[in-house]
Amino acid sequence: MRRTGRRGERVVIVGVGNPLARDEGLGPAAVERLEAEGIPPGALCFDAGTDFLASMPDWADADRLIVIDAMRAGGAPGTVYRMPLEEVEARAKAEGLHLSGHDLGLVGAFRLARVTGQRIPPTVVFGVEPAEVALGEGLSDAVARALDRLVSAVRKEAAGKGA
Repeated sequence: MRRTGRRGERVVIVGVGNPLARDEGLGPAAVERLEAEGIPPGALCFDAGTDFLASMPDWADADRLIVIDAMRAGGAPGTVYRMPLEEVEARAKAEGLHLSGHDLGLVGAFRLARVTGQRIPPTVVFGVEPAEVALGEGLSDAVARALDRLVSAVRKEAAGKGA
């Protein structure tokens, strides 16, 4: 897990995913882009890899949490999504959508957090519809083209200017 930004800040951005599984590497790629452009003021940024559970102690005291992950929600490859955590959980339950492609997944991780009494700050999940989740490095063209829009949206959200 890689952490950048200033410790003690209240907005936490967590990128989740596996860069060895093509578009599943969206979260780490977005964190890398944020680091290259400068972490949004007042934010702490993490690349949690595929182990979102391990990052929980690092965001438990955040005022707001922003999670970035590849997200299958039925749109065209490269579609950028912004969903409050409650919407992600409701869609997963109602539609049986598989919203994350690794291990426990975000919905399961947040369920486990609640069961164990973990505090969950107000959370927004940003994702991009993957074109390809398979062994290999690098994002597909559709997801790579969406990365600028995604990072811009995450920066606005971190600044409190989200939808």
